Amino acid sequence: MRRALLLMAVLGVALAQQAKPEEVIKEQCAKAKVVAELWHGFTGGAPKAALENLVVEFNRTQQGRCVRPVPQGGYRDLSTKIKAAFAAGKVPAMAQAYENNIALYLEAKALLPIESLGVRLQGVNLPFLNAVRFGGVVYGVPFNKSIQVLYHNKDLLKKHGAKVPATLEEFVALSKKLSQAEGGPVYWFQPDASTFAYFFFNLGGSYLKNGKLVLNSKEAVEALTLLQNGVKEGWAKPITSGYINQNLGSGPYAFSVDTSAGYTYYRQGAKFDLGVATLPGRTSSQPGFGLVQGTNLVVFRQAGKEEQAVAKDFLQFVLSPKAQAVFATATGYVPVTEAALKEPVYQSYVADNPDFGTIVRQSRYAKFEPALAEWEQIRFDILGQAIKEAILNKVDPKVALDKAQKLAEDLLAGKTR
Repeated sequence: MRRALLLMAVLGVALAQQAKPEEVIKEQCAKAKVVAELWHGFTGGAPKAALENLVVEFNRTQQGRCVRPVPQGGYRDLSTKIKAAFAAGKVPAMAQAYENNIALYLEAKALLPIESLGVRLQGVNLPFLNAVRFGGVVYGVPFNKSIQVLYHNKDLLKKHGAKVPATLEEFVALSKKLSQAEGGPVYWFQPDASTFAYFFFNLGGSYLKNGKLVLNSKEAVEALTLLQNGVKEGWAKPITSGYINQNLGSGPYAFSVDTSAGYTYYRQGAKFDLGVATLPGRTSSQPGFGLVQGTNLVVFRQAGKEEQAVAKDFLQFVLSPKAQAVFATATGYVPVTEAALKEPVYQSYVADNPDFGTIVRQSRYAKFEPALAEWEQIRFDILGQAIKEAILNKVDPKVALDKAQKLAEDLLAGKTR
């Protein structure tokens, strides 16, 4: 609640206003002649509240126009509903979209180039921007972007006179040492494609080789074997119920590689001195690569010209330094523009929460998953399943990944759906 009020105060929304943001938006749009819908996948919490407060402030500056955010469930629900909207011929003006969603929507020629709308993209984080560039054209505005970081238990490290590991090799060695000393695995992880990606990328892996998707490369087998061995050897603990932060306190914990978007939840769940560090890398000369997650905002061709004009102005508003700084500090997402880092609200927040500066530094060492139209299904139902089979059912990593490769090839060839 405190953050929601801070957000409103910084953006200039009257604090005397007691109505919930969605009620304010409903009233704003009831009076508007032009309503541009924004379909999103925020199901609640700080992200949903922050988005709605941004919309309230934007709408407050408009005359006869408004943006109306419409929640559609989770991200997979959102993409499913957008595909259904294509078939029905009734799409929103804007929506959140992962890079692979953008690739899918482009197959239907459904998106407008962002710069054709007149949106200025100067100063946007270049890796984020390049990820939404298809054929040299930008089709999305980076919005809620998170990056993997190393969460750690400062008290436990201090107890054993240990430092935060700088390399992947040091990370594994220290996890083994602390697990033996504490009588239980201290590295906690969720057996999914996100966790796998950290080890995969930092062992030199790449999902695309000569334009072909490869899930069973030697680096992929090495990464999955490392995780599987971590469980066997007793230094890695798979979390299969809820999020890692929800399980804190159920055993000795030293490390987890997790999204920066979980920062506020880790702080709430930790009963110890929580630390945030850049990721251990292949060498100590630079941080490891972290997986970028989170979506972009896209604009659909089917939207009316007046709705597209509203979308253009809203996207420019979202990219403004103040809006970026406030949204980031309210949610834990990374500011997508450098100018946001100079805003007083950001500077004040980092002064009180130095860990957030670490999150921004880590964002400069970013990796992305493939922008393939079929990646969502591959990520969750094929690669994700292979990872679970290896970690939870002790299937040989190469066997699991070979199976995943065949399933992915069949899907990409149109043999399966």
